[in-house]
Amino acid sequence: MEITETEVESKVSAVTVYQGRAMITRHVKVSLEEGNQVLIFTDLPEDLDRDSIQVKGTGEATLGECSYETEYFIEDVNSKKQSLLDKQQELSDSIAEISLTLEACEKEKNFIERITGFITTPAAMNTEGGSRSSTSVNVGLNASTWSSMLDFYHGKNSEIDKLKLTSERKIRELEQELEKTVYEIEDLGSDIQKSRNIIKVSLFKQSAGKLELDLSYMLSGPSWRPVYDFRASSDRDTVALEYNALVNQATGEDWIGVNLKLSTARVNISGILPELTPWYLYSSEPSPILRMSKSKKMAVEKDSELYDEISMSKAADSIEKEEIEVSQAEIETAGASVVFAVAGGGNINGDNSDTRVSLMHQDLPVSFQYASVPKISEFAFLTASITNKTEFPFLPGNASIFLDGSFVSNSSFSLIMPDQKTEVSLGVDEGINIEYRYIKRFKKNEGIVNKRISEQFEYQIRVTNNRSKDIDITVYDQFPISEEKEISVKPLSPIVKDNQKEISLDDESKIKWQFKLASGEKRELPFSYLIEYPLGASLPGF
Repeated sequence: MEITETEVESKVSAVTVYQGRAMITRHVKVSLEEGNQVLIFTDLPEDLDRDSIQVKGTGEATLGECSYETEYFIEDVNSKKQSLLDKQQELSDSIAEISLTLEACEKEKNFIERITGFITTPAAMNTEGGSRSSTSVNVGLNASTWSSMLDFYHGKNSEIDKLKLTSERKIRELEQELEKTVYEIEDLGSDIQKSRNIIKVSLFKQSAGKLELDLSYMLSGPSWRPVYDFRASSDRDTVALEYNALVNQATGEDWIGVNLKLSTARVNISGILPELTPWYLYSSEPSPILRMSKSKKMAVEKDSELYDEISMSKAADSIEKEEIEVSQAEIETAGASVVFAVAGGGNINGDNSDTRVSLMHQDLPVSFQYASVPKISEFAFLTASITNKTEFPFLPGNASIFLDGSFVSNSSFSLIMPDQKTEVSLGVDEGINIEYRYIKRFKKNEGIVNKRISEQFEYQIRVTNNRSKDIDITVYDQFPISEEKEISVKPLSPIVKDNQKEISLDDESKIKWQFKLASGEKRELPFSYLIEYPLGASLPGF
């Protein structure tokens, strides 16, 4: 029975992007006669995964085998070269024509200059008889004539200059196009052997009519990464988290209006637990080496390949699962992974540039905490503690931080699991005033035989809340630590007691105050200590 082969023009209709890979679906509509048919898909990327090819369709037909082939052919370049040669001649003629316009402009400009000089130059006197030369024109130039002359001169010169500028710009554009055409002619050369990748799909059409097919395959290279916009307001107890994605692909083919999905599945990583093999030590070798038998290594690699195929199949099946509607993208769960269906589809350039797409907006509960280390910096630093109240993890990615509508800083998120808390720095809040005041330094000598020096240092930390609401703040400072027996340090204030909520002291003599500060309230924190050391000793840093 006769088999009819038909080349079809397909377009990318749906894409699911993973980390470093993508499932591409190409869609085609054709009208076929009854009988055995072979549809040939062309313009396919070289690095597609042949084992992942799938074909589905709708219509009265029975699908047969599907094969991936590389087709070799001789390209006849003569007709294409002749077309480029004709284009080269047209461009050259256009450049010559515009060049003539430029020459005419120059001649006209020179002519106007000569007319102006002839009219405005006084008639020459005859040196012999004292009378005017018969070759000169005696023109009486009154104010009205001068004004008309200036208008004519400026008007014509401006008109000519504009025409010259336009002509010169056009010549530059034509010369660039001509240069490109010459390169294309040189690259053609003579008839050469070329190749293209095709997929042949066999089918039996039960009756003449229309048929729709979807061809899917996995492709290495495309990827996406999450980016976040974190928008906080100091007078609200929630923050707006904008979950976005930067998608890139370098297939050379733009994905226009595709059904775009982004998956968190790690299809490049094998899901099979690795095996430990014996760890042999050899005295002649400087370090232990992990050895694996060749047969085991091949078995592991084979299992890894098998897992990749299974993962790809599961990723494709997960597209059909029930979807949950959210504000920006629809979200599907596929085991431990998540698939975002981008609302409205997507347009992704094929030049490896990043395209930003919106996945979701989510309001999350937040608590604000201020902290300060006045000894180093007299500022209050604001930190937001947020909880992931969604059902899926936030992947690691960069974040832009905004507070009260103003950009604060760039930050980054680590992996945040559901119900897990994380902290985000919101920078300095100058609405909280911090002062670190040096009060006094008191020094005296003690002892008759073994003379010692006793020095007392007193400071005061003043915290003022100029905000319109109450705040929680933590203030840090430290007592010095002695590393010599002859030097002793005695904390004086504050007095730290066990089980005290507001004040605590750790093993490194770092002191911490934690307290609430009402709007408009001012709190003064006394801080002092005593140092004793032998006479003649020096204390670095004091």
